[in-house]
Amino acid sequence: MNRTDDISNLFNRFGASADSYLEFNSRFDYKERPLTLVPVAAEPVPVPVPVPVPVADAAAPLIEPAESPLTATEAPREPEPEDAMQAPVKNSLPGTSLRHLLVEVALARQAEAQAHNAEVLRQVLPQGRPAKTRAHVIAVVSAKGGVGKSTLASALATALHLEGGQTIAIDLDPQNALQFHLHIDPDVAGMGSASLRGENWNSLLLAGSSGTSLLPYGMVTEDERRMLERYMENDRYWLARQLANMDLGENDVVILDTPPGRTTYLDQALMVADQVLVVTTADAACFITLDQMERLLGERMALGQMPLCSYVINQFDNSRVFCRDMHEVIKRRLGSKLLGVVALDHAVSEALAYGKNPLLEAGSSQGCKDMFKLCETLEAQLKSMVVKEFYAS
Repeated sequence: MNRTDDISNLFNRFGASADSYLEFNSRFDYKERPLTLVPVAAEPVPVPVPVPVPVADAAAPLIEPAESPLTATEAPREPEPEDAMQAPVKNSLPGTSLRHLLVEVALARQAEAQAHNAEVLRQVLPQGRPAKTRAHVIAVVSAKGGVGKSTLASALATALHLEGGQTIAIDLDPQNALQFHLHIDPDVAGMGSASLRGENWNSLLLAGSSGTSLLPYGMVTEDERRMLERYMENDRYWLARQLANMDLGENDVVILDTPPGRTTYLDQALMVADQVLVVTTADAACFITLDQMERLLGERMALGQMPLCSYVINQFDNSRVFCRDMHEVIKRRLGSKLLGVVALDHAVSEALAYGKNPLLEAGSSQGCKDMFKLCETLEAQLKSMVVKEFYAS
């Protein structure tokens, strides 16, 4: 039986006809055992095979794996001393090395000069605390600018007097503005340049309005200002020495106008002040600075220096509800330390523009009246301090 009969019988068994069947001659020669196809793989890439760690067997000896060549997971070998000597040295160019050496020499020369200057300054500055001046010293201070501090300082110098004494206003602010409030010709010699020359301040006092004596800051160069401040920073009793050399009396009053904020001038003023008058305004910005000023004054109290501290609200606008509310808040915060309130008075600023002293004008405005009242309160405190010092002595 051939293959065709087998196919015909198979179709007939399923009820079909093999007439439509077509057989193609295959070019493959099928055998009983088909050939096993062997795939042709690409050339294998050598991959490091991790050495399996054998399980320790007490009976079998431990066989250590043979050392393999350096692989990517191994650390590179440290160079031998001979290799290190032969390795090229970085930044070995003569130009680069010389530049670095010159920089080192320049820095060493600068450090030596600074040390020399500090030593010379230390030898020049006197040592020890001088005797306290017999005059009453009032420091007018503020934590921020624009509160009318110099205006109040000039008002105190004009209206605050003790019998038998003189009132001296000293401008410690490099802005040198107090001279305009007391109507002194500008561009005059002041304490700045005179202090660098070692002159006594008595020879520099200028006559201001209402019998006031003024020592202006004066016109100085930027280098002179820095040198003066350097002296202050290295001698905490610098201002105390200057006042002691003036040989002032017990009925004399010194008004110190200081720059706003924490400065070396403020530190010097707090060192000699019997009374500190903090000028503020009825606004949120000044209220925030109250903590800063109280911390600063607390540092002085910790050092054993306890000047009488008072506050004054300046430029108070009673027509604004917010200002009235801020006044109440500050009053509750300060209590008896709030010495007075000075109303906002445009006549004061206008008098400065015309070169006049508003406190000397007839029919003074409300702001001037408040300043007079403030001066009377301060004068009463000064007289009370004189009595206490008299009994203490």
